[in-house]
Amino acid sequence: MDENKFLVGTSLKLPSFDEARSFQFKKYWQECGFKFILTDGNLHLARRGAFVKTFFSMNPRFLETKLTAVWLPAKELECVMEINMFLQQVTEWHKAYLELEMVIFESYMLQDDKKTALWRQFEEDLRQADAQYMWTAGIFGKKMPESLRRKYLGR
Repeated sequence: MDENKFLVGTSLKLPSFDEARSFQFKKYWQECGFKFILTDGNLHLARRGAFVKTFFSMNPRFLETKLTAVWLPAKELECVMEINMFLQQVTEWHKAYLELEMVIFESYMLQDDKKTALWRQFEEDLRQADAQYMWTAGIFGKKMPESLRRKYLGR
């Protein structure tokens, strides 16, 4: 695997991927800041962020990220986010942000639950970690404590 890439993905068993499910899928990712560049039947491609913006912000939404989703005949939706980490500032917290987006996506598609309270708590802790990172010139705020990793990601 390429060490300059970070992948986050899921495979969901769904009864169908009709127009309503497709709308739900797109709505979630558009709310996360993705812009769809291709929607062709069972294939969806989207992008978020910009390489230049990562030099001026610690916001993980500015990381250059590609989203690919494919509806398979086995009634499965495979969804993968790919982040090219080359010359981008990516901390453990930022990786957890992306992983939590995927966890919440699963919950939203399967149970229509966006886990808003959990997401708000995570964003608050992320802001504190980013502030530590900025004020200590990257000495602190990069690593995510295991207890918080378990709390937010369940592992």
